[in-house]
Order: sequence, then C-alpha cells, then structure tokens
Amino acid sequence: MELPPDSEAIVKRLSDNFLWVSVSFALSHGCVTTPIMVVSTLLGKDVAAFGNGVLYSFTLLSSLFLGAPLASVLGPKGGLLFGMFFYCIYVAGFSLAALFKDVEWLMWTFFIVGSAFGGTAAGVLWTAQGGYFASTSTQIAEAAGEQREAVTARLSGNFAFIYLVFEVGSKLVFSGLQLLEVPTWEIGVLYLLIGLLGLGMMSQSINTSAGGAAGPVVRPRMASKVLAAASLWSDPLIWLLCPTNLTFGFCAAFMNGTVDAEYASKELGPDVVAFLGAITAATAAIMAIVFRPMASRFGKGPVISLGAFCFFSIPCCILVLGCCSNWGWGLILLYLFQGTGRAVYESTNRATFSDFFTGEKTEGAFANCMMQSSFAFAFCFFLQAKLSGGTLSVIVLVLSVSTPICYGLALQLQRRRLEKATADPSLAISESLHSSREC
Repeated sequence: MELPPDSEAIVKRLSDNFLWVSVSFALSHGCVTTPIMVVSTLLGKDVAAFGNGVLYSFTLLSSLFLGAPLASVLGPKGGLLFGMFFYCIYVAGFSLAALFKDVEWLMWTFFIVGSAFGGTAAGVLWTAQGGYFASTSTQIAEAAGEQREAVTARLSGNFAFIYLVFEVGSKLVFSGLQLLEVPTWEIGVLYLLIGLLGLGMMSQSINTSAGGAAGPVVRPRMASKVLAAASLWSDPLIWLLCPTNLTFGFCAAFMNGTVDAEYASKELGPDVVAFLGAITAATAAIMAIVFRPMASRFGKGPVISLGAFCFFSIPCCILVLGCCSNWGWGLILLYLFQGTGRAVYESTNRATFSDFFTGEKTEGAFANCMMQSSFAFAFCFFLQAKLSGGTLSVIVLVLSVSTPICYGLALQLQRRRLEKATADPSLAISESLHSSREC
C-alpha cells in the first residue's frame, strides 16, 4: 500500500494507521492479560504458577531466538499477526482448562500447552511492535521535520494509553461476568472471539516497512537475525537499561501471584481480583498520558526514577507497614503503585529503548527488552513455590533501587560515546550513536 507523496498527508496517514494498530493490538492484548491475572484464583495457585512460569519461559526463548528473525522476515506487521494468532491459541487453552477444571490432568495439559503458545506469541509480538513503533516514528519524524525523540515520546504515550484502557475494559467485563455467574470457559470463548476480531483488524493495517519515504525494504535472511538480541549483549547499554524491565516483570508476577492469591483474594474475595487488575491498568493508562509531556519537558530520567519509586513502595508497604492483614480495601494502594510503575515501563521505558538503539539495532533491542521482563516474570513465578512473600519483596526492593542508578550510568556512557563521535566522526561509522539530549 503506497503512502501519499505529500508530507502532511503522510503524517496523517501514518498517525491514523498507528491508532488503528494500537486499537487492534489492545483488543488482543486485553484478552490475554486478564486470564494471566485471574488464573491463580480460578484454576489454583500451583497450576497458575507453573503455567505462567512456562508462559514467560517461552517468552524469553521466543524473544531470544524467534522475535527478531520473524519480525525481520515477515516484517513488523507480519510479526504482529503471527503473535496475535498464537495469543488466540493461548486463550483457547485457558478456556478448555476452565471447562475441564474437574479433570486435573486435562486442566494442566490445556493450560500448559496454551501457555507455551502464549509465550511464543509474546516474544514475537512485542519485538514486532517495537519495530512497527520505531518505523512509524522515523517516518513521521522525517515527513514532519520533527525530532524523533519527541515523536517516540508522543506515540509511546498514546499507544500505552489505548492498550491499557482496553485492558481495563477487559478486566472489568471479566469481573462483571463472574458476578453474573457466567461460567469461566464461556467467558474465555468470548475473549477468544474478541482476540480474533483484533487479528482481523490488524490485517487491514499499513505495512510500514513495505514502502514510504525510504522506499522498499529488502528482507534480511532469517539466519542473520536469529541472535539479534544476543548481538547486543556486548554493549553495556543493554544491561544498564534492563533494571526497569526486571523490576516490572518481577513485581508484576509478584502481584499476580502472591499478592492476588495470598492477600487480595483472602481480604476481599476472589471475584474482586480482576477488578483490582483493572485498577492497575486504569492507573497505568492515566499516568501514561501524564508522563508523556513530563518526558518531553523534563527528560525521561525523572520519569524512570518515579516509576522505580512506585515499585519500591510496594515491598515497603509489606515489609515496613505490615501489609496486608486486615487492610481491606486499603490494598488498592499496592495496585495504584503497580499501575504507576507499569505506565513508566509501557511508555517511557519503551521510548528509551527506541532512542538508545536505532536503525538495524531496533529489533534486537526490543527483543532484549521483552526477554529481560520475561525472565523476571518466569523467575518470580517459579520462586513463588519456594519463597515467602517477604523474601520476594526484598528482591523487588533491590531491583527498584538499581533502576535509576543504572539509567544514570547509561546516560553517561551514551554521552561519552557521542562526544567521541563528535571529536572523531569516523567512529560514527562503526557505532550507531544517538543523542541522549532528550532522554
């Protein structure tokens, strides 16, 4: 699909298309995140912990070995379609597990197999989304004559708001249907149909890598992209930027497992868990919009630090304030903190990766981003079978403290590289550098 030659028309077309892609993505994503959150109260903590551990283990492997290759060979749009289709298989597995809940081996089989498909989907989907986001940002910046950092801040905030709002709706609908005593497997079938709707909508989007200002793109061979994520491991930046991903992943798994099953369901009842998840997503959606102008005006560093503080506050409530026995609805405070921290992860953090890693490094960078958070998710879910909530809280505490420190070191390293490139322009040929002035 050819883009119109007029710059203003190009910007409008790309902006409208990104809105369409965001809505399509949000429909699919909302249908997946809700089962992940409620499975511990519906199918049992053991199957939930193991199944979610499998899901994020497969996400880690998919991010490392499949995300960048498929996103490169199929293109960002093709990668999105692949991931969304596999997401639908995950939802089908959850529905069948709920239907055969009384037959334990069938429940385990359907949920574990579905989780493997879901994890494979996530590794490809988020890598492709990063490529689609980066491609759209670059084309809009070139057509509008706008700084790319400003475009990434704006688009990341818009995307995060849209898909988080849909996630809120997904969790509220799930909770409402539970209150109406609709069988869980029937709710799952409804969500499967919604996921298929999102897949159909995505198929109608523009393939941004197929043309545009830069012209046709030649697809690299798949083998050259298999270790795209690993190719960046020698760059200290990829590790200095990882604490936000690790903190979010570990803390989210801690909330979805230990806090939901051990605290929230006992204090408020299992039917309220999905509603609490909606509170988290709603907070994240609102704060993503708030953080967008903050990141543009004050830089991304203060926003990253604020997100780390919110993650830090969750274990503080447990370790210092004695949460959560007899807290009742005061537990919402934990979900507000989680939502605010998640807003930073979903918007500012992703924009930061796009700023630090441009061009051919983009897919590998976003694959690492997903791999890091997936590792933290899986690690936490598996640890929940062995460690107490207090011990897990300490891990969240340590990770959150490291986030602003490592981000500051990343900024310093990037600035030194920029200074060297300015002094010796030949270095720019061998290193893909990007100004951190807006970071």
